[in-house]
Amino acid sequence: MTLYRRVIGYYRPYLGTITFSLILLVVGVNFSLLKYWPIQWVIDHVVTVAPGGEVKWATFHFSTTQAALFAASAMVAIYLLAGLLGFWRNYVSIEVGLKALLQLRTQLYSYLQYLPLHFHDRRRSGDSTFRVAYDSQAIQTFFNRGFDTIFGSVVTLLTTFAYMFAMDAVLAGISLLILPLLWITIYFFSAKVRRQTTELQQEESDVLARASEGLTSIRIVHAFGQEEYEVREFEREAKESYAANLNLTVTNAISSLAISGVMALGLSLVLYVATLHILEGRLTVGQLTLFLAYVNMLYQPLEQLSYTAWALEGAAAGMQRVFEILDAEDSVPEKAGAKQMPRAKGEIAFESVAFSYEAESPILRGISLAIKPGQTVALVGGTGAGKTTLLSLVPRFYDPNAGRVLIDGIDVRDVTKKSLRANISVVLQDTLLLSGTVLENIAYGRPSASKADIRAAAEAAQAHAFIEKLPRGYDTQVGERGIRLSGGQKQRIGLARAFLKNAPILLLDEPTSALDLETEAEIMETLHALMRRFTTLIVTHRLSTIQHVDCIHVLEEGRVAESGTGPELLARNGIYARLWHAGNQERRTPRIPTPVV
Repeated sequence: MTLYRRVIGYYRPYLGTITFSLILLVVGVNFSLLKYWPIQWVIDHVVTVAPGGEVKWATFHFSTTQAALFAASAMVAIYLLAGLLGFWRNYVSIEVGLKALLQLRTQLYSYLQYLPLHFHDRRRSGDSTFRVAYDSQAIQTFFNRGFDTIFGSVVTLLTTFAYMFAMDAVLAGISLLILPLLWITIYFFSAKVRRQTTELQQEESDVLARASEGLTSIRIVHAFGQEEYEVREFEREAKESYAANLNLTVTNAISSLAISGVMALGLSLVLYVATLHILEGRLTVGQLTLFLAYVNMLYQPLEQLSYTAWALEGAAAGMQRVFEILDAEDSVPEKAGAKQMPRAKGEIAFESVAFSYEAESPILRGISLAIKPGQTVALVGGTGAGKTTLLSLVPRFYDPNAGRVLIDGIDVRDVTKKSLRANISVVLQDTLLLSGTVLENIAYGRPSASKADIRAAAEAAQAHAFIEKLPRGYDTQVGERGIRLSGGQKQRIGLARAFLKNAPILLLDEPTSALDLETEAEIMETLHALMRRFTTLIVTHRLSTIQHVDCIHVLEEGRVAESGTGPELLARNGIYARLWHAGNQERRTPRIPTPVV
């Protein structure tokens, strides 16, 4: 019931509109019940009159032709009014369902945006996308095929039964004899439908995730000739989805057959007893026709209720997957009463910081560092030493398991994440661009920037020259994830984005990894000028680019193994010296051996 209460919460703002919809429903049901009255009136009062005779109805007198025309006209008017009321109500109901869907989707996507990287690291992006795009639609199903159908069915049932009871109480009671059997059938199939719907949604999510991963990695697929492998893997996921879909289809078909059988049994009982009532003179032929139409109207909402139960079970499966996201714990929560951080001076301190992605595999072990405002500090070490992880703690992409990260003496957990990150510019190792223009991507961190500022940032990042050569310059579309640009071009745009933000703290994670040596030298010259103005933390494997920074910290197995300037560390002939010589060896052009003839 908790799930249903949470769903209802999304519809509380629209109670007034829902009430109006119910009023339209009640009026519309009564008009629908009047649809069959002209048929009964013609059978009992018109066709029984001899040719040329007169038809009396209340204070009116008609010829048979006039009576037939009156009945036909009344039927058209009733159908039109019932149809207009039904259209109006459907429009109002669908609008309410779509508003709730809009609210839920926005909330879900927003929550995903604010959930920390730790959450996203453990999930396939395709699965999260499926939950936003498809599972969220369950909330509309809850209303339009669930609650709204229940309201409509109950009103139709009560109103129809009242009309039937007024005509023949015994027949009305007999028509309800199938209710216990109907609910037993519904109960039997409900749990199965819910389980199979959950399985199907998970399989569909896996299909979307596989397709998304395969298509976004299409260059790697082609480069390694793995097209057949990707097709096989997709086919495997698609077959599992097919099997789940087929199982649910079979269950729905069998359940529909069972419901139809129960309905046929009830209708046959009514027909049998009604025939006896006609023979006894208690019911006219016209009344029988009208009563059977009412029985059909009575059973129709009963049948809809059975399908509604299964629709709600399927929707519940989808909403459970949505609420799994909304109930996910934020491992980097906003502290109650968190303050706004003013523009920082740039002092950074790590105090006994420890961190692990998994409890059994620590990444950082009690690191303590102090960085003064305006200093440039480099973090180096082998793969897996914890350099990027340490860098990620500054903007609170993650929170340390122990210890503190301070900026200007303030624990970063005591300020809002938005104000904290406003003080930090980041250039990641894998520069990510969003679909849009070059200009929009550079201005992403500062949307209000002028074109002149954007151009200046591009020039500082050595990006302006190649941007001007693009088909539409700064208005060129970069494609999904910047697919239309080279790795070096993307990285320079990432640098321009950081320059434009002009934040007092600059975090650089392998900022020149995708650049050739000449471009690297040009950008590093610009970077050095920029670093003098701000506090900079740089992670790199290219040690030649950091030889003259203020301090270098060498990380090994999550600890600071060495600290000092480049020349000092080289003189010690320790870990840094070993990394330095290994890096220089890699930069040398290998000698191609002369082939032996």
